Amino acid sequence: MSADNLTTSFATRYQFERNRAPFRREAIRKLPIDRCGVYALWIPGEIEDAYTCLYVGLSITCVRRRLLDHISYEENPELRKYLQMFTDLVAFSVAFTENEAETHLLETSVIQQYQPITNRNKLGFSQS
Repeated sequence: MSADNLTTSFATRYQFERNRAPFRREAIRKLPIDRCGVYALWIPGEIEDAYTCLYVGLSITCVRRRLLDHISYEENPELRKYLQMFTDLVAFSVAFTENEAETHLLETSVIQQYQPITNRNKLGFSQS
């Protein structure tokens, strides 16, 4: 891995892990409109102050709108179950991107890094 890739990976991980906000309409509405990017949904982990990545998604048009869609209606039955079970505990974080290609690359990287509970199959991860 090159120094640039390592720096980018660290910066992205830092951004996702340090900028969590409660998964509430009020917090989501503070995001800019019409920005593409990748987002993660989190639930508290077993260790204090640790989080488990629940889901990673992307939007190539508007991350804010996509996150609001998750609150209003969730198509993924497994994700819906977790969102209902942990309603008051779910947090989200976002990394904005500049274009569609960057968005897809970042989503793939973040899924590989965190192996989220509800979308592990997206990149062929086995449920362990």
